[in-house]
Amino acid sequence: MMSRILYIIFLLGLFACNPSKPSFVQVQKKDLYDIATIDSSPRVNDFKEVVIFSDEFDNTVWASPEKNCLTLSKESVHTFSGKYAIHLKWDKVGGGCKWIGIGFGWNNWQPKDMVDIVNVAAVELKVKAVKGSFTNLPVAFAFEDYTGVQSYCGFNTAQASGPFNDSTWTTVTIPLKKFPFQKNDADLGKVKQFIIQLEGDGDIYLDEIKLVKN
Repeated sequence: MMSRILYIIFLLGLFACNPSKPSFVQVQKKDLYDIATIDSSPRVNDFKEVVIFSDEFDNTVWASPEKNCLTLSKESVHTFSGKYAIHLKWDKVGGGCKWIGIGFGWNNWQPKDMVDIVNVAAVELKVKAVKGSFTNLPVAFAFEDYTGVQSYCGFNTAQASGPFNDSTWTTVTIPLKKFPFQKNDADLGKVKQFIIQLEGDGDIYLDEIKLVKN
C-alpha cells in the first residue's frame, strides 16, 4: 500500500513541475519481423553473371586486329537500351583474312560456372542492320573455357525473331544445349569468354548480349 502511495506522489510531482507540458513516454513503432532485402538483379536460377555486353567498352571486349577486314566501334545513336551499342562492320573475303571475330570476357575475365544452367539457359543478343535488310547472318557463336576448348554453334534463321532490317531490332536466341560442350569435353565450370566468329561480310549494330532463361 505504501509503495502505491509513493508511486502516485511521484506522478503528481512530474505534472507539478510543468503542468502545461506533461511528459509522455514516446513509443517507437517497430515491425515484429525484420523485412528481408530482395535481390532484384537479373539471373538464371542462381547464376548471376548473365550480362555479357550492355554498355561497357573495356578490356573485356576485343576484336580481330585486321582493320582491313573488321572494325568495331561504339554506337550511341542506334541503341536497343542504355548508352552504347556496338557498330560491327566486316568483310572477310574482301580483306583477305583467314579468321575474324569479336569476343567478350565478361565479368572481368573471371571463370564462370555454367554447369547448372546449360540445359535451361540461352544466349540472347539484339541485332539491327545499318542499312537495308537481310535474312542470313553469316556468323557462328562460341563459348571458350579456360582450357582453350571452343564450342561453336552456327547461326540459322530459326534462331532469329524475324528478318534483320534497319528500322527494328531483331532478337537472336541460341539455347546453350545447342553448343557441343559435352562432345568437346568443355569445362563448363570455368567458362572464359563468348566469341562471335564472322564470315562473309556484314554491317550491323549489336546490343544487349546476355544469358536468359530458355
